[in-house]
Amino acid sequence: MGNDNASPALARFKSAVQIAHVPLGHEIRGQSFMWDGVQVDFLWPDSAADPDAPSAKNNDSLVVRLKYGDRTILLPGDAENQAEYKILSENETAGLHSDVLKVGHHGSKNSAMPEFLAAVAPQIGIISAGEQNPYGHPSAELLGRLRESGVRILRTDGHDLKVSCFVACPIP
Repeated sequence: MGNDNASPALARFKSAVQIAHVPLGHEIRGQSFMWDGVQVDFLWPDSAADPDAPSAKNNDSLVVRLKYGDRTILLPGDAENQAEYKILSENETAGLHSDVLKVGHHGSKNSAMPEFLAAVAPQIGIISAGEQNPYGHPSAELLGRLRESGVRILRTDGHDLKVSCFVACPIP
């Protein structure tokens, strides 16, 4: 988990985890492990959760990079530009490069900043945002940044899940 410590959703999650007797821990930048051939690296948050500290919400998100063979996926949760800039300052560019980027914070204008996109250099960007959501995600500004960076954009629609590439998928 990241550092969000005050949301009702998190309270329900913690309760379900406790009932299921699943260990729960807070991960921080620099920690990593291997799981079934997948290298899992934690890039954020930069310090352990303080239960008495106010949460920075989105910027307390757990940011994880997965590497399997030669392929990488970056999962920045709801992290926004403040966390992105810190991640950039604390990691070498090679350690950020990822084939797939799950775009942070549902594609808000404060995510996937130009410098972050340049370092990650994803081929595919996945945006998880319900159609006609009240926040207007993904933002037109963010979509423009992704297109300018040559990122193929995939979006969720809340109904279907279908990605198949039996032969090479065209990637810009």
